Amino acid sequence: MKFLSLLTLASVVVSEANAITIPFFQQPIDTSLASSSLPAAPASSPESLELVEPTSHPSLQKRYKDVIINKQYAAEQKAKNGEVSSSEQPKAWIRTYSESLVEIVTPTVIAGVTFAAKPPTTTNGLEHWVSLNKDGSPKTIKPQIKNGVIKNGYPTYGTWFATATTVLYTKEELKAHNMADDEIFEHEVIIDEDPHEHALNPLIRCTPDGYFKKGVAKDKSSEPFCFPRDGQQLKMDKTYFVTWYSRFFSDEVENVRVHLSYIKETIRQKGLRKRDLADPLDKRSALIEQGAKVDKTSFYQSDWVKKSQGWFPLTINEEWIGEKDYNRKVLISIQPDNVDESEFDYLQNSIVIEISKGVRVSREHNVDLAKLEQKYNDPNFELEEGIDEKYYVMLTMPTIVMVAALGMYLFVWYNQVDLSHLKKRTFARKAFKHKMVPLKGKYKDYGPLPQYNNDDTKHD
Repeated sequence: MKFLSLLTLASVVVSEANAITIPFFQQPIDTSLASSSLPAAPASSPESLELVEPTSHPSLQKRYKDVIINKQYAAEQKAKNGEVSSSEQPKAWIRTYSESLVEIVTPTVIAGVTFAAKPPTTTNGLEHWVSLNKDGSPKTIKPQIKNGVIKNGYPTYGTWFATATTVLYTKEELKAHNMADDEIFEHEVIIDEDPHEHALNPLIRCTPDGYFKKGVAKDKSSEPFCFPRDGQQLKMDKTYFVTWYSRFFSDEVENVRVHLSYIKETIRQKGLRKRDLADPLDKRSALIEQGAKVDKTSFYQSDWVKKSQGWFPLTINEEWIGEKDYNRKVLISIQPDNVDESEFDYLQNSIVIEISKGVRVSREHNVDLAKLEQKYNDPNFELEEGIDEKYYVMLTMPTIVMVAALGMYLFVWYNQVDLSHLKKRTFARKAFKHKMVPLKGKYKDYGPLPQYNNDDTKHD
């Protein structure tokens, strides 16, 4: 044993003595190229050098993928939601009526519709204009040319906004050869309205052609309203246009204002609406005819606007619906300035709509991701740790189902009964092997019935 240990020690000593050590020669750097191409740096002492402390971890920048966005689609969505940035706001422009009358026009954007915009220098009949849906929300109409005919062009209103006057002419004034000396000719003249007043309005105007029928029997006119239609649902935080025919009111009226009043439905109407068992004739437009009551005072009244304007933007406020209710029935009516508010009848010339909170999609996971990203980018950002209450609600139902399933399994396992001693019983009907004896009888062959009467006599 000692001999083996001494032999091992001797072999190690010999190997270390015979080991070859290879020195490392550093390759010299060719400074000729560097000195010829770059200027010499000034010599610096070791005291002037500053030590740079290494960072705890390298800062890596995130690689973001370029998102392809359809600009036209994004612009249409912004216009649909009424979102207009400061860069997209139209600029004011100068409008010249005559040599002595010049004004500065400032365009305004309401619900994505630009009013008083500068018209194009040249027109071809294909300019876009704005129509309205049944609920009063705007939609852009794009005219098209097909087979040389313009479809969906800008609407024309005929003589609905013109004034008819009668001019009297004598023979001396008219100088007609077929008039008597004492004859007076009555000539009817159609005078159009001021073209400058509504030339910058892209919104469709209300005329009696745009009236609709309301009520249970659809026998009542909606005058003076065209939009929104009776019974439509208007959602919260969105802007809709209420339009009326301006010539419906007398010439004495200059200004009008819009009133909104609550409608108190009956218990039967509320119950049927909730269970969706309403009769087909139980329309929203017939609520008042079926017993619903209207508040004597309006909860909202707009400012006075010109009668000739013919439209008013209505934005649904959340306070109008309330916290407990999801939707409310509302009566819309228009009060002219020649009628006092105490004498104004809200039910006369009115329509019924429904204001609703609508459906909201919660996407709070994006908020959580944004907070986490802010935490990693900003070291001073404090993020509240812990589980939000909403996650407890989300986990409640699956937990209850699992506990119920486990309880049922334990109940069945504890109350299990051995049924191996039961035998399948054979019933007598299955053991019956005889066949039914067929009936013995003679069947008479019947011929076909006659298709017509051979007798020529007629029965009176």
